[in-house]
Amino acid sequence: GQSNLQILSVVGMGGIGKTTLARHIFSNPLIVNHFDLQAWVTISQQYSVHEILLGLIKDTKVVEGEGEQLTGLNEDELGLRLHKILFGRRYLIVMDDMWSIEVWNVIKRFFPDNNNGCRILVTTRLSNVADDFHSCTPHRLPLLDEVQSWSLFCNKVFGKSESCPLELEEIGKTIGRNCRGLPLAIAIISGLLAKSSRTVEYWESVANDTYDALNIGGRGFCFEILSLSYRQLPVHLKPCFLYMAIFPEDSNIRVSMLVKLLVAEGIVKPIRYRSLEEVAEDNLKDLIDRNLIQVHDYGSRNNIKSCTIHDLLRELCLKEAQKEKFLCVAMIHSLNRHPRSISDMRRLIIQRTSDEEEFQQEVFDAMSSASCARSLICRDSGYRPIKLPVRSRLLRVLSIGSIYPLEEILQQVNLRCIHSRVGDELNIFESLSLPWNLQTVNFGGTWSLRPIILPTEIWEMPHLRHLKTGVRDFYLPDPPSTNSKNGRRDIFELKNLQTLSTIRDFRCTDEVFRRIPNLKKLGLTYRRFSGGWDYYEVYNLAHLHNLESFTLRNWEELPQNFCFPRSLKKLTLIESRMPWEYLTVVGSLPHLEALHLMYCADMGREWNPVEGQFLKLKSLRISRTNLEEWIADSSHFPNLEKLQLYSLKGLKEIPYGIGEIGTLRSISLLGCSSSANASAEKIQEEQQQLGNSDLRTVNDHDTFSMDDKMGDAEFNIRPYIEALKMNLSGLPSGTIISKIKPSRSNCLAKESSGIWKEGKVVQDLCLKLRNIECGEVKLQLQWIDLPGAKGLSLWTPCLVLFEPFG
Repeated sequence: GQSNLQILSVVGMGGIGKTTLARHIFSNPLIVNHFDLQAWVTISQQYSVHEILLGLIKDTKVVEGEGEQLTGLNEDELGLRLHKILFGRRYLIVMDDMWSIEVWNVIKRFFPDNNNGCRILVTTRLSNVADDFHSCTPHRLPLLDEVQSWSLFCNKVFGKSESCPLELEEIGKTIGRNCRGLPLAIAIISGLLAKSSRTVEYWESVANDTYDALNIGGRGFCFEILSLSYRQLPVHLKPCFLYMAIFPEDSNIRVSMLVKLLVAEGIVKPIRYRSLEEVAEDNLKDLIDRNLIQVHDYGSRNNIKSCTIHDLLRELCLKEAQKEKFLCVAMIHSLNRHPRSISDMRRLIIQRTSDEEEFQQEVFDAMSSASCARSLICRDSGYRPIKLPVRSRLLRVLSIGSIYPLEEILQQVNLRCIHSRVGDELNIFESLSLPWNLQTVNFGGTWSLRPIILPTEIWEMPHLRHLKTGVRDFYLPDPPSTNSKNGRRDIFELKNLQTLSTIRDFRCTDEVFRRIPNLKKLGLTYRRFSGGWDYYEVYNLAHLHNLESFTLRNWEELPQNFCFPRSLKKLTLIESRMPWEYLTVVGSLPHLEALHLMYCADMGREWNPVEGQFLKLKSLRISRTNLEEWIADSSHFPNLEKLQLYSLKGLKEIPYGIGEIGTLRSISLLGCSSSANASAEKIQEEQQQLGNSDLRTVNDHDTFSMDDKMGDAEFNIRPYIEALKMNLSGLPSGTIISKIKPSRSNCLAKESSGIWKEGKVVQDLCLKLRNIECGEVKLQLQWIDLPGAKGLSLWTPCLVLFEPFG
């Protein structure tokens, strides 16, 4: 093909399969290996340029760990970052569901023409949008013919191993014809039939209903087909389906979050011997089987990580939900005109349709009058109310940008779920009482300069199910002392608690773990210099018999005889030293499916796994270790599906026997040595020659040293300049003049001090780098006055920069 940047477009009506076609192209192994970088973003009718650019940058997978910093950048800064990532590389970008050429006119300047075969693939329903690109001729998707419709119908209803019974074949073909060759309509009706009785009478009733839909012209025909499937849903699935409307159009929905919300809302009903979360997951899988929602991504253990819903089906959710007053999704612009329209709704979801929109006072007044509201979900992370906008005592779910009025919020006696971004306002947490019915606490993406300590009563909340936080210093107090009865201590158990993450310096005493016997997910982080193995009693982890996922950060060194819970399915070690030979303890875990070793620098230069271990491991991720020699073959990881290797500069090659693992589907490398990249490509070539076309390898095709790409970080030098103007000559050397703490507005990795040292003002900095490597750099700032070189001196261990200063 041509070497210049080209824009390819796919055009067709809603539900015809544009996204499906684009996804097949995007994930094809030949395409993946042809391009250096790929990224996917969905545009939608109500788009945000900021979110589009942010989504593209994140999907390139070269800035992992920078989410908080990227979110704070403006559109131009994000665009320049995207341009920097794409420059010089052969890239494929997919822009799905574009409704207007205006968005392209705004962002096109950020896509460099590298003259190496870069491509942008656009899907749209509108022919005029595709024509406005003035690039290649648009590909217009046709409707399916009768043969294609029947083939899709049978595949969706019966699968590949079963055929349609003869007595149903003619009726089935009639139903297929009634769907007018529209793939989405066929898929939805097929999902209904696949879950229903296979009788002639029932299939004839569906044929009649779909025939009636034929009399509805245009877009209404498809909507009627979708409505038919909704009306025939089992009663327990209808509210689960309607709840999907709370998410914006074309969202990638995290299943873990969705499940917690369904439980907190009381939408999921208990089933004997099943937890509420398991019932919610079963309901979602049922909706997936019916083709009403789609899987977007799988997790490291092949569990469903995220899902999505077609925009036509989301429209159906909105229509039915508002008709039943189940929920109301309100856009700010409409609320500003008709604020009272939400006063009698049970669930309020407030969304912005552009970056410029702002809440007006009338909206707050309307929200405060919603006396029946059970839920408030505000899709505006910048919204920081000075008081709780909803006054309903029935409030169960609160998802909001900030919980600044914390005391008022925690007075909501029926509150079950809090989801928010928080910071220093949580410092008063320890002195507050928590709502008795609280089930889920999720404080994500947070930054606090002071430690946060939960109140002791957390240990006596019987309904608590999930406690998750991103606050750096989040502490859980020791349980209160217990009374002794007949010589035995009376311990209150949190039998419903399943998630506890991430807790700082947690003492894993036997009493603590007896209180949380059903914990499934645990995340712990420790200071390297504090306590010790015996003090924190981490060896008691073996007593958590239901633990499935464990993350351990900043543990100096694990002892050789350490025992992990045998129930573990996922283990993540971050900055926790464990020599490779100690991994025999991990490899013997009978249910382990995912192992992630991150920033574990001193594990050793050679890894020679023991045969007969890691028998169920599906996902292996290794990053930033000093591994050089890896000796392994197909017998060591017999069920491995995904291998991810990041920043392994010293690794000479991937063992060629790894490619012979029959289940292996992908090998991903980022920031590894050129020889490791070459070995991955050779493995794929050999497997293709053997007929294995399913194996994909993804690498960055570039190897950078730290000098090649130091990255960027920002720091305000005004405090230093102000210190220079002060008369400090009388101070003793070593006097600290000023201190600057890390915050969201700077890139400091830790506190910075300005010091009067030997007649000079010196500022020591440790900055977080914003680049592919996501590292830190130590700098020293000082003023120099030498012949020919007067100005600020920025010193690092590897370079000195002189920058003239006025």
